[in-house]
Amino acid sequence: MAEVGNLVAKVSMDQTGFQQGITALNRQLKVVQSEFKAATAGLGDFGKGTEGLKLRSDSLTKQLDIQRQRVQALEAAYKKSVETKGADAKATQNLEIKLNNAKAQMAGTEAELKKITAELEKQSSKWHQLSTKLQDAGQKMSDVGKSLTMRVTAPLMALGVGAAKGAIDIESAFAGVRKTVDATEEEFAQLRQGFIDMSKEIPIATTELMAVGEAAGQLGIEKESILGFSETMAKLGVTTNLSSEQAAMSLARLANITQMPQESFDRLGSTVVALGNSLATTEAEIVEMGLRLAGAGHMIGMTEAQILAFGGALSSVGIAAEAGGTAFSRVMLEINNEVMSTGENLQTFAAIAGMTAQEFAEQWKTDAAGALLAFVEGLGLAQAAGENVVPVLDELNLGEIRVRDALLRAAGAGDLFRESLETGSKAWEENNALNAEAEERFKTTASQLQLLGNHLKIVAATFGDVLLPPINGTIKVLTTLLDALSKLGEGTKTVTVFVLALAAA
Repeated sequence: MAEVGNLVAKVSMDQTGFQQGITALNRQLKVVQSEFKAATAGLGDFGKGTEGLKLRSDSLTKQLDIQRQRVQALEAAYKKSVETKGADAKATQNLEIKLNNAKAQMAGTEAELKKITAELEKQSSKWHQLSTKLQDAGQKMSDVGKSLTMRVTAPLMALGVGAAKGAIDIESAFAGVRKTVDATEEEFAQLRQGFIDMSKEIPIATTELMAVGEAAGQLGIEKESILGFSETMAKLGVTTNLSSEQAAMSLARLANITQMPQESFDRLGSTVVALGNSLATTEAEIVEMGLRLAGAGHMIGMTEAQILAFGGALSSVGIAAEAGGTAFSRVMLEINNEVMSTGENLQTFAAIAGMTAQEFAEQWKTDAAGALLAFVEGLGLAQAAGENVVPVLDELNLGEIRVRDALLRAAGAGDLFRESLETGSKAWEENNALNAEAEERFKTTASQLQLLGNHLKIVAATFGDVLLPPINGTIKVLTTLLDALSKLGEGTKTVTVFVLALAAA
């Protein structure tokens, strides 16, 4: 808990040191989450068993420890702010929001850990019983002279089955890519090898990467961009709390709404990561809110980085995406309608933003995000001056409770929205946040073990490829034989069953 003590000490010294400490805790939490995701990526249904539950329990325990440190630090900062600035100060209220969110997240982790612990105890009991039965059965088999089969033949059979299964899994996964992508056989061969090579560099199973490629085809990603798109989504799957397929679905839809060029997905990913590292929210919440803002944001001329920045800021003040996205989209469209039609409320919008109607309209047409930010900050200044802005919002057709709540929370957030816009725009331009985060994640032991596992499965699958033709040939022979048997007469079937019974006896 020394880290928490340092954070508490920093509360009385400077806000920057405290914020850096909180950011460090958030980063540690994401590292723990990503390590668990990498360690369990290839487990499949096995992840629901005892070993998978143990991994989940260990991860949740580590997460809970970090979350407790974060809550303690925020509580200390909140108490200090109450003493020095007062309970009604904006900074104090912002800290209270962050503290409540951190407590809720910690409570959720505690509940999930309790559930996992109960299930682990239940399964451990079952596995112990099963283990005893298997040991007895194994002893009996050994007693009747089957040790040779158990020690030599069975491992060799398992090796062959494992190799064949690896090849079958890859073949099945790539069939999904074939289903959604229109390409030549040569292009398909390049795509298949591209996914295999990618899994040697990114700690995600080859089959999962191919599933992202399948989703890319469904979402309209051009075949030339599928590997690059999949690589970006895979990195997001490792570095954030988004899964690769979830990132692919959400960001491709956002790009479709805004008509973003497909070569910009890496910039989009870097923006999400940078915002997630600097705001009191998660990447999944940022993307979900951004997706709900995308339609209105694109219509008024906001960039993808600005849309995600507003999404991150809104989710940071505790606004749910479903309600907040709709509410803030309405604000955008209401202002846009007034500007484009020179409506009677344009003067009021401009006055709150600290501009003339003409200045506000001109900025809205060239920099809608900046004009919207000026309006939100103007509301905050009015509240700080003791004005009752609720009647004003009613007059502007923004009095509906969800819209009003979203605006008042945004107005009370201080410089949060401005800083979020600056962070998002900078991350888009620099385009290095995602790769930098990925490089750090790939160095972890869990990631290196996943990469080793990927290499082993790929090697096994190459041997399995040799087995697939004879397996398919055998399947055809057996299918033909079964069809022939089904057509035998009743008398012949009776004789056949009798002969088989004698042979069995």
